[in-house]
Amino acid sequence: MKINVVYYSFTGNTLAMVKAFEKGLKEAGAEYNLYSVVELKNDDEAFDCDILALASPANQTEEIEKNYFQPFMERNKEKFKGKKVYLFGTFGWGHGKFMSEWIKQVEEFGANIVELPMACNGYPKSETREKLQELAKKIASE
Repeated sequence: MKINVVYYSFTGNTLAMVKAFEKGLKEAGAEYNLYSVVELKNDDEAFDCDILALASPANQTEEIEKNYFQPFMERNKEKFKGKKVYLFGTFGWGHGKFMSEWIKQVEEFGANIVELPMACNGYPKSETREKLQELAKKIASE
């Protein structure tokens, strides 16, 4: 089972979630790669996996990050067909509406969501990080 994680973090909140997810993957003995969407050179490399995990913060308009993540999603929409995907991220205001819109987008692209996404307001508390770590272990064993 190979899992790739593509993420964007501006304040470090989403990165804290990514690190918790990574800890679960390590504990499960999963083969995985982490890719910052900003530094990603080859999108095909990110999609070369069994499960693609995506992590983004919401921007002011309750959408995924607009400068890097939205373009990543749009230019790769064909690659999502049949792909198993897990979504998570953070928001700083509102109620996390961005996540339901993101789920809708991914499903319209033809991907399959493997577990219920997780979104948290601000920096993830220890219980949120622990839940994400356990989810990563579960996802790695599917």
